[in-house]
Amino acid sequence: MPLLTAAPARAAGPGDLVARDIHPTGWMSSSASEVNGRGEVIITATRTVDGEIQPPLGFVWRAGRHTALPPLPGGTGSLPHDINERGEVVGFCQSAVQLSRPCLWRQGQPHDLGTLDERGTGAALAVNDKGEVVGYNETFIRGGESHAFLWRRGVLIDLGGTGNRGAIGINNSSQVIGVHYTETGRRAFLWQQGTLTELGTLGGSESVPSDINERGQVVGTSTTADGTEHAFLWQDGRMTDLGTPTGDSGALAINDRGQVTGWTASNGVLNAFHWHRGVRTEFAGYVNDINERGWVAGTTTGEPQHALLWRDGRVITGDPARAVMDLNDRGMLAGWTNGPDGDRATIWR
Repeated sequence: MPLLTAAPARAAGPGDLVARDIHPTGWMSSSASEVNGRGEVIITATRTVDGEIQPPLGFVWRAGRHTALPPLPGGTGSLPHDINERGEVVGFCQSAVQLSRPCLWRQGQPHDLGTLDERGTGAALAVNDKGEVVGYNETFIRGGESHAFLWRRGVLIDLGGTGNRGAIGINNSSQVIGVHYTETGRRAFLWQQGTLTELGTLGGSESVPSDINERGQVVGTSTTADGTEHAFLWQDGRMTDLGTPTGDSGALAINDRGQVTGWTASNGVLNAFHWHRGVRTEFAGYVNDINERGWVAGTTTGEPQHALLWRDGRVITGDPARAVMDLNDRGMLAGWTNGPDGDRATIWR
């Protein structure tokens, strides 16, 4: 059983997690979802025209400047999902005939990654620092299965698996994580060098991955034999239970040192956790990411919510936040706040 500790809280002081609004001008609502080490933030913005919701448009924000991520020719919308350290962005964009094409933006220009069959729809969900992209394609196979893909140097590769499946993450060693559907439920998989390996479960019927690090360690959530959900760490062919003795839990992110963050829920109380080498520290909050320094980012519980950073064993809170989705190794957080007319993309540092 992991050793359990609690983290002391510290209120915000001068200079702690100060918010900066990075909402693009002319749009009703926006949210920031990812930030890379260079401080480039991807944003999705929406608006209405004559009461009708328009397709979203993606942006990259850096040092006070917004660069739009245009759709393919003839399209009107785009939605970014991930950005790498080279500033390459992936997601989906509209074309003249398709609402959702897997796209890669380089220097702000969209590149259609293609699809596995003539149905022609899908999305790119993650990109590594080599520019390799993973995601899913919707196909006409067996009545409309979704297939996981890897795009590498212009070639689209079907990663296999069963039922509906999609790839959600890739590291710089080209190891891919995803989920496929079996007769008993969803199962996490690892794909590497042409081989798809199912990661198993913690005794239940389902497992879903959330992140992979550069050492090939995978974290996520699995059901146990009694049906509860537990956080897991998979490495070297073995899945380890990171959950608490009672209640549910899930792992959301892992850094290259093997430090994990996630959530626990017991008796109606939701907490966040940091886990490393068998020691789990719990604290109140909603978290989403951990950086290479072991810092965890999220928001406080209750209302109003504030930006939260777990750092060196202590909880630091800051300016208001509705959601914090990501942080980089410089301690820049990205997410959104509530505005009078809609959400507003925001960074904190």
